[in-house]
Amino acid sequence: MTHRAGPLDATAEPLDPRTDYEAIGRQAAAYDFPWDTRRAYEIALLKTFAVPTSSRLLAATGEFTERTAKRHDDTVAIVAALGLHGLDSPEGRQALRIMNKAHAAYAIDAAEYRYTLARFVLEPIAWNRRFGWRSLTDEEQQAGFHFWMEVGRRMAVPDLPETLPALERESEAFERTHVHYDPANRRLLDAVLASQTRGWGTAGQKAARTVVAALLNDQYREAFALTRPPQWVRATLHTTLNWKAAAVRRLPRRKRPAPMPGLRTYPGGVNWNRVGPAHARRDGGKA
Repeated sequence: MTHRAGPLDATAEPLDPRTDYEAIGRQAAAYDFPWDTRRAYEIALLKTFAVPTSSRLLAATGEFTERTAKRHDDTVAIVAALGLHGLDSPEGRQALRIMNKAHAAYAIDAAEYRYTLARFVLEPIAWNRRFGWRSLTDEEQQAGFHFWMEVGRRMAVPDLPETLPALERESEAFERTHVHYDPANRRLLDAVLASQTRGWGTAGQKAARTVVAALLNDQYREAFALTRPPQWVRATLHTTLNWKAAAVRRLPRRKRPAPMPGLRTYPGGVNWNRVGPAHARRDGGKA
């Protein structure tokens, strides 16, 4: 595997994505593609809002419509804890406990869990293929697959696909039958965009919505009732992202991991006693 940056020792034995998925994934997320990984995960999260059974539940709980910034920051904290600290780290175990307890309160179909896991596997692959300074290697793709399938096992999700191609096929089939318009989809999308563009003004929020529309395909745009941007808008965005990738490709090797992005809800650092909905942290946040 070729790495542009980070601490991996090129003389060491090659890492196996079936067992070393955490090390490979941490290298990609913290050293090689920190910005791109976060953008891909943001797209992954937004795409889960395009499934009406999921969006209606999220809208009903108020977690993403009334406590938008906190729910977003909690999601970032949980994903970062799993990926950057590891599933068996204190932070990783805490993140999994909170996530499982939060989900246990609702009847969520296993297929929706598998679809969500698939998005966190497949969106980084698709993003880097289009906008990364290089595509993810086969080892990195396999590591992402094995990492998120292990997360699924620890969530007790049944019938997890055994291979990356099987995951892709299941995800595509799920999209064809479950991704379609519902008012709750748009409510969630608008709430998240308003939260993330706070202070940008009406024009800034409209621009953010246009960028999202330019990054989605027609099926997802229709699921959110978004207008297809003009070709010149999409071309300009794609060209800008490709220029950014070309510039990053020429940067010196990263010596230190990229820091976790600042979270508005936790300006002094993540407080695990506050992460998650109230019913998932009633035990005081103890692992």
